[in-house]
Amino acid sequence: MGFYLLSLSQFLSSILFLFHFQTTISSSNDSSPSHFCAHDQSVSLLQFKASFSINSSASSSCQHPKTESWKEGTDCCLWDGVTCELKTGVVTELNLACSLLYGTLHSNSTLFSLRHLRELDLSDNDFISSHISPQFGQFSNLTHLRLNFSGFAGQVPSEFSLLSKLVSLDLSANYYLSLEPLSFEKLAENLTQLRELRLSMVDMSLVAPDSLMNLSSS
Repeated sequence: MGFYLLSLSQFLSSILFLFHFQTTISSSNDSSPSHFCAHDQSVSLLQFKASFSINSSASSSCQHPKTESWKEGTDCCLWDGVTCELKTGVVTELNLACSLLYGTLHSNSTLFSLRHLRELDLSDNDFISSHISPQFGQFSNLTHLRLNFSGFAGQVPSEFSLLSKLVSLDLSANYYLSLEPLSFEKLAENLTQLRELRLSMVDMSLVAPDSLMNLSSS
């Protein structure tokens, strides 16, 4: 009888040990970054990188060529300037400020396939009078967008009004960029979460001063 009780006790102890071991392993896996950069995100970033050259004159106030760390076959979530959502591996933040990028930012750029972006900073590069693409309006999750001092030209697209989650928008110091009355009215009407709007050096000569009253009082 004593032998039976001892064996039963050992059996139960073994079961408890195995349960504890499995739980510990499971917990460890859940807490560690078990997901890497999604393949399509990596491809899009590398194609974006390939569409520009690195030019020492493209960034003036600071110089940090971040895309030089982007290498095929490595985890893009570890690349300089790239932040991912751990569980899915999609890119949520892209900070390429002062990256010496030189070239035209086209509407078919693979940048616009990064639909999960919440923050995008392309400031202080030289996009050599590229027009700001209406494709920016597809970034429906964006809360912060910085395109300042990057050589953009033409009109600010009205599609910016689709970025209803924007908290901060900086288009300043693009000396050949203009903001038309209709686009400004749409921005004022739809960007209700906006707390910071920088438009210095942007041509707003056609925007009536009283249009500023349409901005949210907050």
